Amino acid sequence: MIPLSRIEEIAASRADLAAIVAGAETLSWRQYADAVRDAAEGLAGAVALDELRTVAFLSHNRAELVVAASAAATLKTTLCGLDYSLSQAALAELLERIEADLLIVSSGFLADRGINVRTLAAGRAVVDLDNRLPGATPYAAFAGLAAGRRAPNAPARPFRAISFTSGTSGTPKPVIRTASFDARRFAYFTARYGFSSADRHLATIPLYHAAGGGWARLFLQLGATLVLAPPDDPLEAAELIRREWITSSTMTPPILSGVLREVARGRARVTPNQLRFVLVGGKHFPAPAKQEALQVLGPVIHEYYGTTETGVNTIAEPADLLTHPASVGRVYDGNRILILDPERKPVPAGIVGSVAIASYMNMDTYLGAPANRVQIDGERYLITSEAGYLDEDGRLYLLNRSQGADSVNLYALENAIRHIRGVEDVALLRRAGAGPVAVDCAVVLKASAGTGAADEVRARADEILRRERITLARFEPLDQIPYSPSGKVRAAALEEAIGRAGEEAAKPVAGKAVVAPKARTGGTVDGVLLGIALLALTAISWGGMFPVAKAALASIDGFYLTLLRYGFASLILIGILVRVEGWRALATEGHGGKLFFYGSMGFAGFSILAFVGLAQSKAEHGAIIMALMPLITALLTWAIKGVRPNRVTFLCIAAALAGVALVVTRGSLSALDGGALLPDLLILGGAASWVVYTLGAATVPGWSPLRYTTVSAALGTVTIAAVTALATAAGFVAVPSLETVWSVRAEIAYLVLIAAVLAVFSWNIGIKLLGPVNGVLFINLVPITAFAIGLAQGRAFGDVELAGAGLTIGALVVNNLNSRGVFRFRRTERAVGGGGALTPVPVGAGSR
Repeated sequence: MIPLSRIEEIAASRADLAAIVAGAETLSWRQYADAVRDAAEGLAGAVALDELRTVAFLSHNRAELVVAASAAATLKTTLCGLDYSLSQAALAELLERIEADLLIVSSGFLADRGINVRTLAAGRAVVDLDNRLPGATPYAAFAGLAAGRRAPNAPARPFRAISFTSGTSGTPKPVIRTASFDARRFAYFTARYGFSSADRHLATIPLYHAAGGGWARLFLQLGATLVLAPPDDPLEAAELIRREWITSSTMTPPILSGVLREVARGRARVTPNQLRFVLVGGKHFPAPAKQEALQVLGPVIHEYYGTTETGVNTIAEPADLLTHPASVGRVYDGNRILILDPERKPVPAGIVGSVAIASYMNMDTYLGAPANRVQIDGERYLITSEAGYLDEDGRLYLLNRSQGADSVNLYALENAIRHIRGVEDVALLRRAGAGPVAVDCAVVLKASAGTGAADEVRARADEILRRERITLARFEPLDQIPYSPSGKVRAAALEEAIGRAGEEAAKPVAGKAVVAPKARTGGTVDGVLLGIALLALTAISWGGMFPVAKAALASIDGFYLTLLRYGFASLILIGILVRVEGWRALATEGHGGKLFFYGSMGFAGFSILAFVGLAQSKAEHGAIIMALMPLITALLTWAIKGVRPNRVTFLCIAAALAGVALVVTRGSLSALDGGALLPDLLILGGAASWVVYTLGAATVPGWSPLRYTTVSAALGTVTIAAVTALATAAGFVAVPSLETVWSVRAEIAYLVLIAAVLAVFSWNIGIKLLGPVNGVLFINLVPITAFAIGLAQGRAFGDVELAGAGLTIGALVVNNLNSRGVFRFRRTERAVGGGGALTPVPVGAGSR
């Protein structure tokens, strides 16, 4: 904390202004200076000053702690905070390792947590901030000790700082630094973000944590006001933002989530406020939480990444969170990051490895243990236990929390599970050992989750993990995920909680038979049959769409038919979305531009091109061309992302195109004369537009399929209306009369209610039950349905057309089998760990 000399400098000009606010207590700068002067005198009296080298504290954030910390800084002693949520045995071990000479405690606070301070002190001098511990020096006894005198002269000592790692997977490790980095870091952040004495900073992270103490020091040395939030009270933290006119804050993701939860429940208000800067870090910050925070608090959210050993090393500003929400940002002044392979060699962008950091903030060493360092190009890098990769622009993406530098993206998996309806929070633990990757999964269910929600979540989580070839070893719903006060998941406590929950679930309940857990959804006969029925219904609905649309196009042009179809469908989808997710789900959250583009491609581009082409072509042609979408997807993914299809897919594409050519030409090239191919090319363009739209779902992570489809459809309808108006003004089409529209009311109803809304939901439920790989297989029923309807209507198809349709469908089936690995003769590694498989299947993926 800042020493008395700096406090006195500030007090000279800001004597009666607030320095520290803690609950009902406010210390002015003059009072702060007086209290630190007294506390320095008291600490020097508790232990001989030349022997007072290391002071440890165990307390929640409170004004007395800030005063005592400043007194320790004034005496040039090493001040070290301990995590008060650790066990007594762990705390005793840490006190021994750092050789603490004096212990500052909140005895009542610790007693509530089962900590026996007198035993823990083990003969050390103790100062009790609660003034109630027998044998300890009460903090209240310091009042008036200085009597206006200067603070005791501190002996000359070299700088020495001790902080602790989070200890998520074991006992925290003491981190040693022999030089302060405050001046450089504070100067950068102050200049970058315009901090000043006018700021009011809300400290929600415990001061024992490097981030909590560091940011408190930054604002105090500026002469700003430090507001202390009570521990584990997100409701009060939310109220403080508004009540104390907070301008800046540091939070962990769990603290911020708690604040947002209280706001969503209507129990707290955060507006009006004066927030300009909120820094979030210390734990994985899920992309949906970033978007929600930006929506609720505004463009003030910043994310940082760093470790206790390396300081604050990357920053993601609000614009970065909107455009690259999965990243933790880029390095700033004085930081460099490399990704290293197992041989400690740097790897190119996009390749997963260990995160290594060079920084002026890097520690010197661990206390009693060596640091994991490497020298590269004259720079000393600390190798962290995080796995991640850098993109071409230097943005850092993290994959897992200290569980091995490989391509298993635990964070992306947690994000995907967090999207499941009814899930409040989730944590994954990777199981140790060689062989296939296995994880334990703990979830916290929302209060609104109904009976049977746990079984449904288990099934969905299992499906998500299986797509990444990961085994779900254990799954348990918990009341809460065990976080440390600084926001880290306590791995040992989580593993213990999962084990206890499993044991409780296995116990028989009196009067009830023991029921085995439900098999994963889709693994039961009922689930499979329902999935088959729903996907078959969807495919048949889409197959029937082409003959129905063809009949309507005899009376109304493709432009107005598209406008009527998606105008009505968008209204229905909006109503459903608001009912399911609330009005806030209609907000674009900074994605308006891309949603407008993808919505225009998917709804205006697809439908107008397809219907205009269909007016001059056959319904069967439209259906067979639309069935090419899985293969078009492979080609566009290659063009956009550089993911080259394998040889089997290339052969399938060639065979499918040959089949389409046979259908279109009926085996005679003369069928292409006079522009006869143009209508089918328009339909092909429509199919490609829909594929682009489907790929766009990955650009809005955290959105449900229903939300993506609804918002993009509404925006796409705007484009449909604009294009239709232009076509009308140019005389290309005419406004249909009411009589004309009424004459095709049955066709429009089918296109809206059956082929759009109903098919959308049956498709998505079916995909959940059977998975996307199985679901895509049902696309083959689309052309089969169209041809069957044509035959029922008395149309005759030549042998060449039927052969072409069979060749195309066969190519699609073979490609589907290829995607399952049937033709995979050797295993190849993925560069970045398969994040794409975690992209939710959009509601519109396949709905036309």
